[in-house]
Amino acid sequence: MSEQLTLASRWDAADDIVRFLWLVTSRHLPEWVRHPLIAAGVTFAVHEGLGWLRTRFGESPDADLPVQESDSRVR
Repeated sequence: MSEQLTLASRWDAADDIVRFLWLVTSRHLPEWVRHPLIAAGVTFAVHEGLGWLRTRFGESPDADLPVQESDSRVR
């Protein structure tokens, strides 16, 4: 008997993630657990969003690194 692997669509996965986040941020967890989780999630989202904006609209992440040039020739 062969089993088929069914992958969820992006929207199904996004719906599951939103439901999970709603459960985590609702009143099912004590405040001392809920608030650090919310803060970590927001920090991660801001960090990733700023990184995406930086690569999308401007400088590359390696723009601050100096370029080392050598005088050796490649044969």
